[in-house]
This record gives sequence, C-alpha cells and structure tokens, in this order.
Amino acid sequence: MLDRLLLRYFRAPEHPAKLRVVRWLGRAVLPEVGIVAPIHGELRLCLHPRDWIEYLLLRGDAYEPCTLHFLEANLRPRDGAILAGTNFGLHVAVAARAVGESGLVLGVEPQPEALLRARHNLRLNGLLSRVRLVQAALGREKRLAQMAWSATENPGTASLLDPGDGFVTSLQPLDAVKELLGAAPFRLLLLDVQGFELEALKGLHLAEGPELAVVELDPEFLTRAGTPAEAVVERFTAAGYSVTDLHGNPPLNLLSLPERNFVAVKSPSVQVHWVPRHLASGGKPGSARCGN
Repeated sequence: MLDRLLLRYFRAPEHPAKLRVVRWLGRAVLPEVGIVAPIHGELRLCLHPRDWIEYLLLRGDAYEPCTLHFLEANLRPRDGAILAGTNFGLHVAVAARAVGESGLVLGVEPQPEALLRARHNLRLNGLLSRVRLVQAALGREKRLAQMAWSATENPGTASLLDPGDGFVTSLQPLDAVKELLGAAPFRLLLLDVQGFELEALKGLHLAEGPELAVVELDPEFLTRAGTPAEAVVERFTAAGYSVTDLHGNPPLNLLSLPERNFVAVKSPSVQVHWVPRHLASGGKPGSARCGN
C-alpha cells in the first residue's frame, strides 16, 4: 500500500516544492532499498529517488528507451551477452528477458553496492538464473586498481578516473570475462565504463568478438581519459566492423549520438533490428534525444 501511495505522488504533476518533498520522503519514509515500481513493460524494479535516474523512472519518465529497445530486438533465446556497467540492473534485466532461460547475460560491475541492487532487482523479476554478476572492472590486462566509491546521487557514473577514498578492484580483460559465457554464442556487448572504453576494448580480440556492440561515448569522461572518440570507433573499424547510430545511420558527430551510444556490427551477414526513430528518450543530462 505504501509503495502504491508513494508512486502515485512521484508520478503526480510537478509543483515548486515537489523535489524537496521527495528528498524528505527518501530520507524519512522510504526503506533503504526503495519502492517497487513497474518499469519498461512487465519489469518491476526497486527504486530510490536519491539516485536521479531511479527518480526519473519513479516519475514515469523513460531512460534510454532506444538502447533498451535495441537490446530487446537483437538478443534472442540462447544468446550470450556481456553488459559492462550494471548500475541498478535495468539493462541487465531487459537483456535477461530477451535471452530466455537458455541464454546467459554477464553483468560486469566493480561497485559492490550496484551489484547488490542489480541482484535484488533481478531476483524480484525471477531473472537471476539467466545472469552471472561479475565483480570486476575491465582493462587491457589482469591487475588491481584503485577505484573511488560511487556518488550516492548517481552511482552509474562511477569511474576508474575518479579520485577519492575507495577500494581496490580487479581489472579483467574482456577475453577472460567472455570465457564465462561457455557455450552461449557471444551475440552482444554493451560497454558503459565511463571513459575506460578504449582500455576495455584492448582486452578483447575482436576477431572473436561479439556480433554486435553498443558502446557509450561520454564527452566528459573521454576528455578526462585523454581518449578521442574516434580512437574507440577505430578499434572496431580496424577489425572490420561497420559503425552506426542506434537507428542504423552513419554517425555524423560521435559526441552527440542518440543516448551517447554507437553500434558496431561485425559483418554484413549479421541481422540487425534498428530502433524506430519515433521512440523518445529520457536520456542523460546533455545527451541527444533518441529521435534526433
């Protein structure tokens, strides 16, 4: 009952004091894990408004609808997928539904709290059996690295580039992580690693890589890493992949892509279902709308 009442308030029209009220509710009323809300079709996720993305979803807004549609349309039963950057589990849950009981999704995430939230949401939807959660960051080689704790208001932006108190995490190459897929064919890679994209890709032999890759290019983190967006794309094109946006169009500007993601397709024989342009995006701050 409390969940339904709070959700009704979150999805009511905005008013000048609403954000202050929501923050107070988050501190004084909501349980630490948040409340359960219907999200993206039949999914039900436990969300808390302290995280701005979760608050968007609690309000009834969309978050990365084009990327989620791409996962749903292009993952098939029995497929294997690797999603790096699980956050609270939305994308992993969508992918797990798409691959079915016979498929496997690897959710790779260095932040312990994010892994626990993702696990909670996967269990809530009966999807844990289709997912293996991997507590690691991605890099070109196996080693240990210092990582700061994630920010409470946006755990999904945690990066190996962040300074501050934290913990030591394991860096693993994608080639090693890929072995956990076993017999499941490596159909799709989603890479959202906040500026460490090039380092992560250097740990993957793309000749044996996924049929499809969805890779985020965040201008702020690329600048901090000293990595040109073109260098990330070049990693794929040099291996024979074609690169487009989520709609299947050649990208005109790599730093203003819909939902900041480009798609790499291994060969012309790979079947791809592109995202319709009419889908609107909740997006990330400063990101282009999906229909752009």
